[in-house]
Amino acid sequence: MIDWKAADEIVDRLDLDSIPACSACLFELAWAMHEGRPRPSIATLLTTTCDWVWMEIDSDVHARLAQLQMRGVPHSREAVADVRLNGWRSRVVRVLVARLARRMADEMDEPSPPDEPATILPFAG
Repeated sequence: MIDWKAADEIVDRLDLDSIPACSACLFELAWAMHEGRPRPSIATLLTTTCDWVWMEIDSDVHARLAQLQMRGVPHSREAVADVRLNGWRSRVVRVLVARLARRMADEMDEPSPPDEPATILPFAG
């Protein structure tokens, strides 16, 4: 089984921008992170969210981990085995989904866009 630190290192090697995870599926977890809910609540939502997004990211995650393994990236063999054996319950997937939701939560923390409409729009005042 892969340890949490190794799973985190493997996820660091993945291009998160190209992981096809549904934003709506990630939203509830991201919102809980944004609000600073307690860890047990976040952990429960993480499990649910991993289940929700797994069908969307399954083949991409398997393919990317296989590529890392072919390149001889440290911990990639354990990551492939973890995902193959545990699917959406794997440590790699939990770290990946948590990272995607955290990025969304961080975007929520950014200042709001301007209240004024863009001047290029035909109805702009």
